Amino acid sequence: MRFLKADFIYPISSVPVKNGILIVNENGSISDVLDPVINREDYQQVLNSGNDVETFRGILCPGFINAHCHLELSHLKGKLREKQKLPAFLRQVSTMRQAGEDEIIEALYEADAEMVANGIVAVGDISNTDHSFSVKGNSKIHYHTFIELFDFHPNRADDVFDKGKQLYNSLTSMGLAGSIVPHAPYTVSPKLLKLLNNFSYDDGAPLCIHNQETESENAMFLNKSGDLFTFLQNATSLYTDWKATGFSSLSSTLVHLPNCNKIQLVHNTYSTAEDINWAQLYSMLIWWCFCPNANLFIENRLPDIPLFIDHASKITLGTDSYASNWSLSIFDEIKRVNQSYPEISLEILLTWATLNGAQYLGLQNKLGSFEKGKIPGVNWITNIDVETLHLSGMSEVVPLC
Repeated sequence: MRFLKADFIYPISSVPVKNGILIVNENGSISDVLDPVINREDYQQVLNSGNDVETFRGILCPGFINAHCHLELSHLKGKLREKQKLPAFLRQVSTMRQAGEDEIIEALYEADAEMVANGIVAVGDISNTDHSFSVKGNSKIHYHTFIELFDFHPNRADDVFDKGKQLYNSLTSMGLAGSIVPHAPYTVSPKLLKLLNNFSYDDGAPLCIHNQETESENAMFLNKSGDLFTFLQNATSLYTDWKATGFSSLSSTLVHLPNCNKIQLVHNTYSTAEDINWAQLYSMLIWWCFCPNANLFIENRLPDIPLFIDHASKITLGTDSYASNWSLSIFDEIKRVNQSYPEISLEILLTWATLNGAQYLGLQNKLGSFEKGKIPGVNWITNIDVETLHLSGMSEVVPLC
């Protein structure tokens, strides 16, 4: 049993505890969180028991949940140009993602190890292939794999879905959790969305889709214009006869997905209050995922995050991939939001990075908060101003268990 004392303990499911003691069992499960005021007798008993009370300057919080990642793109680390906008980014990924299997697998293991070192205990990960399955099966991290499908030709929808189902069956046969999901509004046909809808409705697993990552995504659906539509037209003849819906990409697509499944909308860089309100009315099970560093890497723009705080309750954080980020660290994402929007409290940011992600992935009974019996992992956040609870450029995360 370990006794961990810190300037502040953030249980997440309850208010922060100043100078609290976190008691962790040998198997990593939480035994208790002692408040020196509320649990005065038990607190003093621990201090006077002769047990080794480990003391940390800073904050203790649960392990982080990376709600959106593309682990299988890890071999693209440092290879793509920044701030080129989404169409150019997609072009780079499509031309550079091919590599030897040894290179891909080595990068996968390195990326997994990096996330462990960054205090990440669970990941919602996108897969288009089975390259990452063996890594996930041997990882300390809990992975939920989203088998991502894309093809805009309705005549190929059945074949594309069948191949996705085969990949999904291969995943689940290894005892790994997963879902089958669409890539983005502009890469899936209504017929493919219907197949996904029917399967997801029966399966009940969480879904995700990239959403409004570039301004021209909406322009494409509103009036068949914009850089994204031009890029797609040049890339394939499938878009020659494509018809605009006259509505935003979000409202044009979300109606094809089941509102009884949890749905995570990823990036949301150009989402408006109208989009947010519409989605919240469509379903009470909408999660909004931000990958701030990836947004800056691709579009050099952040979502209007305070807008979502005003209009949406379920927010998560992701890293996206090494194709679009400088690190796979949720703490780096927290620091980015803290730097850009200092009015958002650290308590809110940590909730997004822990319990909200656990709830989205259905892991809230095990991860996401310091509650008795859970095994959420323990992260130590260093170099923090304990008076203002503001992060600094020197702040780091160190996983303790």
